[in-house]
Amino acid sequence: MKKIVQSILVCQLPLLFILFIWNPTTARGEINRSKVVDGYHEMVRETEVLKILSVLEKKIGDKKSLEKAKEKLLALKDLELALITSLSEQITKERERPGADIAFLLITALIILS
Repeated sequence: MKKIVQSILVCQLPLLFILFIWNPTTARGEINRSKVVDGYHEMVRETEVLKILSVLEKKIGDKKSLEKAKEKLLALKDLELALITSLSEQITKERERPGADIAFLLITALIILS
């Protein structure tokens, strides 16, 4: 009886390996999901950069400076970009208050020093 059970397990083990562990369709699904996640991440980054640039465009009129700022913003790490995005949102909330000016100075310093 033990030999029959062992022979059945030995015969089914490779089949189970192929079906559950090494499944090429699962591997392709993971690759596709990672492409989707990367695409979404890039889209979020570009949206944040556009938000920041719209705020900077109101404060700075120079197109050349805006292009340089865009290049630097695209090269920033996620955490730094999130910080600058939150500062730009603060500028839109505060408008003409001193807090908006301080946030603009911080954004300028972060972009220049990056």
